[in-house]
Amino acid sequence: MWDLHTHSHWSDGELSPFELVQSAIQKGLSGIALTDHDTLSGIEELERAGKELDFPVYSGIEISCIQQDGRPLHLLGYEIPADGRQKVELFCRPIRLARNQAVLESTRALRRAGYPVSEERVQAMAGPNGDLCKQYIMQVLIDAELCTELYGTLYKTLFKKQADGTPGIAALSFLAASPEDAVECIVSAGGKAVLAHPGQYDNFSALPRLVDAGLGGIEAFHPKNDAQDTEKCLELAKKYGLFLTGGSDFHGKYGEGEQLGECGAAHVPFSKDIKKAGEV
Repeated sequence: MWDLHTHSHWSDGELSPFELVQSAIQKGLSGIALTDHDTLSGIEELERAGKELDFPVYSGIEISCIQQDGRPLHLLGYEIPADGRQKVELFCRPIRLARNQAVLESTRALRRAGYPVSEERVQAMAGPNGDLCKQYIMQVLIDAELCTELYGTLYKTLFKKQADGTPGIAALSFLAASPEDAVECIVSAGGKAVLAHPGQYDNFSALPRLVDAGLGGIEAFHPKNDAQDTEKCLELAKKYGLFLTGGSDFHGKYGEGEQLGECGAAHVPFSKDIKKAGEV
């Protein structure tokens, strides 16, 4: 089993790339891909770990996008060559900066509402690149004993749309990329573009435009794709000649309970021996 969707502490995961490789070996996986949010910063460590521990690894990224109708859409990019990585990093830099600012604004809003959070405490939890995420805010609230889980009732109250349709007081809103632009960026940098977990945000209708932009694959196997979503991915892969990927979306303690290797693929479809049209 290849887990082709994992996150490290370079974005919003718990483990370092080296620790991810160690965990994958302990799990008996065939290999992993690192797909941190909007950054390739962990790839050098991943590749060193793979070489040192004699374990197959693949470089990747997950780019935050937004559709014209306002729905989120996540775009995976794989096997971006070294000479194309700066192009992708520059494309993603505004997204990362906007997210960091949004997390700080959410922190200040909670502070004004009387919650025991501060910018300093949230920033202190950031990984080596200094990027922030809402999970760090929740961890501060857990440490303050206001709740016991990241994604429980308090999280929904603070970050999600309420029953009356109003946003939570800490809801994040930040700049994200055009999905078509993200596909074109990945492909022009020499990588393979894949639509991530389309069932989570119901992104299926965007597929024709993404294919026209150069999309190569679709993530059929993911904890947030239900059985119907997976079947739809298989059908669309055949229709558009896409390869299939799968992964756990593992974040460690900052995740929603997903386990490394929970979902994956039987082979690496974006390697030299690419299989398409529903083959995994």
